[in-house]
Amino acid sequence: MAEKEFDSFILPNGMRCVHRRPGRLAGQVAHLALTIGAGTRDEAAAQHGVAHLVEHLLFKGTERRSAYRVNSLLENAGGELNAFTTKEETVVHATLLRSEFRKGVDLLSDMVFRSRFDAREIDKEREVIIDEINSYKDSPAELIFDDFEELLFAGSPLGRNILGTPRNLKRATRQQLVEYVAGHYRPDRIVFSASVEMPHGRFREICERYLAPFEATQGGVFTAEERRAPERQPRFDIVRHKNTYQTHCLLGGYGYDLHDERRLKLAFLINLLGGPASVSRLNMLLREKHALTYNVEAGYVPYSDSGIYTIYLGCERDKVEQSIELVRAELRRLRETKLTTVQLARVKRQFLGQWILSSENTENLMLGVAKSVLIYNGFEQAGEVEAKIGAITAEELLETANDIFAENNLYTLIYK
Repeated sequence: MAEKEFDSFILPNGMRCVHRRPGRLAGQVAHLALTIGAGTRDEAAAQHGVAHLVEHLLFKGTERRSAYRVNSLLENAGGELNAFTTKEETVVHATLLRSEFRKGVDLLSDMVFRSRFDAREIDKEREVIIDEINSYKDSPAELIFDDFEELLFAGSPLGRNILGTPRNLKRATRQQLVEYVAGHYRPDRIVFSASVEMPHGRFREICERYLAPFEATQGGVFTAEERRAPERQPRFDIVRHKNTYQTHCLLGGYGYDLHDERRLKLAFLINLLGGPASVSRLNMLLREKHALTYNVEAGYVPYSDSGIYTIYLGCERDKVEQSIELVRAELRRLRETKLTTVQLARVKRQFLGQWILSSENTENLMLGVAKSVLIYNGFEQAGEVEAKIGAITAEELLETANDIFAENNLYTLIYK
């Protein structure tokens, strides 16, 4: 009898593990990741930038491996090793040959639990990240998102950008890094996920050998359990003068958090409004019909206790007012006009199709599964997601649009 596709279990130290067995036809590639439930919002104010700095330093040597050995171990066999930091998670992940899987698990565990944080490497990475911060300032289309979140989540760690500030980075000490890791890189706050063709029993053996020996440590100032929901800010319409050729506009407001059952409906509306498809309403309206902008997009990011939706566009200065008024008109349309049966069916088909195509990317799939396990202690199979999308009604979407796209939840920031 063939084994089931997914298996999950909890190691004695509290680390949750998820294994996907894709089948022999999936080839020789394996994907694996350690997803840690700690990000930049878990820093103390004086630590701003520490979470991202720690992520960089995971590649700079462990108790058992030099920095060169860390970076070359998988790449010398054609594999890839990477990491990223968000406001609520830090993820270390790899793609490699199936034959190298055991070696990959050993390496990731070594990086997360045994990094040295050498003083010389800390000094070098400070400068690298400061250069990254400065280069980011040359990208107003990206910088405007950070500024918008800083305004919307003012007074909350959620409002701080991920990279930190040059001042804080220069003042960060090795002790701060060690304390941050001790307080947050704990097995009970980590999910190990992997897609690799091997028996589930063999997968468990590897996890028990390379991941189970690490015990949860005590310490640290902030923990995920101490997160506080941000306070709602008064509406703002802010214009900031920048020396840019294009005018950059960001409209948005608060969205549902990760525990709100309405989040799927909001994601559905955002996709309809300005998702990646060229037939999204805003793209058809602003670009195809009126030729006002090359790029217009909408996004939604849910956090553990809040959320944010955004609509971004860039245009020439004399087209700003018309562009914003068209966006506002489209939001009113969503609040006032219920989708017809034909429209709803078409948008559902597109939304589901995009989700299925995205899930074909095995790395994205396993990262998504890991985040779901981290937050909900479980994950939904494809059939469950399809059923939820199919159950969405036009009335529910109208109600969601009136709740989220209301005028009192529409904030604007403009660079001109």
